[in-house]
Amino acid sequence: MRRWALLKPGWQKLILYLLVLGMTMLLAIVLQWFIVRQFSGQLADIQDKQLRYEVQDWSSRISEHYAAWQAELNELASSLGRNILNQGTRQYTEGFKRESGAFYVLDEQYRVIAGRDNREMKSAVQQIKLLQNGCAVSSFVTEDHQPAQYIVCRIQGAQTGGFMVRTIDSGMLSGIIKSKPVNPHETLFYNDQFKVVASLNTSDINRTDITGVTRRLLEGNTGVVEDQGVKHGIGFSRVGEEALYISVEDVDQDTAQRISSFRKKVWLVMALLLLILWAMLVQFRKRIVKDTLVNNQVRDQRRDEDMRQQQDTYYLPLMQTIEQRLQELQEQTARLTGGDDLKLLGFYHDLANRFEAASSQGKGASHEELEYFRELNENFIQGRLKQESSLGGLLTGVRTLRDELEEKMHDNSGISFTDMNVVLSESLKWANRSMNMKEIQVILRQEPVPSIAAQAPMLYKTIQGLLENAVQAMGQVDELSEVQERGRTGLRSKRQTQVLKVSSRLEEGEIVITIEDTGGGIDDKMRWSYFQPEYSQNSQEHTFSLYHMDAYLKTISGRLKLRNTDKGLQAIVRLRR
Repeated sequence: MRRWALLKPGWQKLILYLLVLGMTMLLAIVLQWFIVRQFSGQLADIQDKQLRYEVQDWSSRISEHYAAWQAELNELASSLGRNILNQGTRQYTEGFKRESGAFYVLDEQYRVIAGRDNREMKSAVQQIKLLQNGCAVSSFVTEDHQPAQYIVCRIQGAQTGGFMVRTIDSGMLSGIIKSKPVNPHETLFYNDQFKVVASLNTSDINRTDITGVTRRLLEGNTGVVEDQGVKHGIGFSRVGEEALYISVEDVDQDTAQRISSFRKKVWLVMALLLLILWAMLVQFRKRIVKDTLVNNQVRDQRRDEDMRQQQDTYYLPLMQTIEQRLQELQEQTARLTGGDDLKLLGFYHDLANRFEAASSQGKGASHEELEYFRELNENFIQGRLKQESSLGGLLTGVRTLRDELEEKMHDNSGISFTDMNVVLSESLKWANRSMNMKEIQVILRQEPVPSIAAQAPMLYKTIQGLLENAVQAMGQVDELSEVQERGRTGLRSKRQTQVLKVSSRLEEGEIVITIEDTGGGIDDKMRWSYFQPEYSQNSQEHTFSLYHMDAYLKTISGRLKLRNTDKGLQAIVRLRR
């Protein structure tokens, strides 16, 4: 604290500004980190939900397409396939197609009756061992260097047994991906050999991808996995006994870029808010400084007015009396110096000269008498000079005392020794002149008490305020009892005489002033509110409110206490001797 106090005000102000700025920046950094962290978490959750939704959507689309293809093949087997199988002769040696995919008709020995020869198709169909009725899907094989899959349906109602087969190639599977109007993700379909069987890019077909994502994928995992900072949604679609694996990668939405952009926007907004906040703080500080200056000016003005008022009511008469008495003392002192008394100086010396002249003529006094007169004259002169010096010092002391007394009286702000019994008597006279106390019986009991050092006008306002509150309370009780009596009897009732007790007594170390009325007392629940500055509606032209009474008494080590009695309120003022 000593080092801080030794710093110049400019350096103190600069250090405070830097501390406030540093704390503000630290709070801004923490707030920005928290906001960006929350945004990153929410963005990651949204991205994960989108990837899961995409995987589920693709799985549903694949199941729907396979179901449609199987239904179409089953219908074709019951019509065209049965006719071809009954004829028993090979047809469509170049193969035949219907909308999408190539179609085949096989007999029970897996020989092609209709469609071109295809060894891969035969080997794939032979994998379906338990096909009795209905349809099934084979696993993927490589046909013309491209992955292919076959849907096999048994032909019902033919003379001999046989199968209707449909090819599912990469073009048909890629068409599922292309059929979605908006596809912001990179979608790949895999078989169980880590090979890409469907993609929007033709170059990706039949590519083998053995990565952490495909390993998790072919293990049957679903959900969202992250590989080299890139998130993938993985899942599969069950097609008969086989499965088609799905991988969805978010390529259009760069999470890191979005977070960086959001962080820049947050910094921009926070910088703008900090500038606005800083401007508001500066304006607020200027306003506080201005209000403080205005309040200080108003306080100084009021203090000057109070001082002038105190001078008018107390200082001026007292100073005039002191000045008058000092002036009289000064004049009396001045009269003791100089004037006719100076004529006595040298009187005895002149008298001795006359005696000497007469002695030379044989008529005067003796030589001893002449020396006696000369010595007496010298003693008178020296004594008079000492008296003049003492009177001059006394006159200077009177003037100095007047100056010092005037200065001290002004410095002590009107503090004087005040007799509380006089204050009580004069305050009761003021109450009789200012308020209606005809129906109030006043009982004054005073014990000899010493004077206290205080501002007499402030004590008068305090005692007069308590008397005013008591008289008003008793007046309200009279009006209330009069209305109630009129309601019961219909006649105007006579007011009951109220009693006001005022007393002073001396206790150990304290002077106790008691003012007791019969006004009904106060509400204990509202006792705290009575001492609040905003509660009183008193104009305070001649008296104080309870708040100002309590505040002033505390400045002179006094106390104010309110206590309810059987009939009214007792105000107790304790002043330190």
